[in-house]
Amino acid sequence: MKENEIKELLKKWQKRLNLQDWCIVIEINCKPSDFVNQNCCGECDWQEVNKTAVIRLLDPDCYGERVLPYDIEEVLVHELLHAKFCFIDNSGNALQDRLLHSLIEDLARAFVSKD
Repeated sequence: MKENEIKELLKKWQKRLNLQDWCIVIEINCKPSDFVNQNCCGECDWQEVNKTAVIRLLDPDCYGERVLPYDIEEVLVHELLHAKFCFIDNSGNALQDRLLHSLIEDLARAFVSKD
């Protein structure tokens, strides 16, 4: 997917998720070494105080063979949901953080689903 197409998806999903008041920069075609967790497909570094975020999306060529196919739109929505739920994300409570991350993944898949 081309950079301009991804930026259009960003605009679309920022509006749908009511995140238009956030300043979000998107970095595409990132290598695993660009991520804090090098085993993920996307990453969102956010600051809730000034409503800013940098979203990094993995280069599809680095995805490798995994159970699920790479869906850049789903990854983007997942990362935007981290910004949406930033006030309860990274709570320091391991169980709560795992449950929230699972919920975010379920919502992203449901929102992007073509069914």
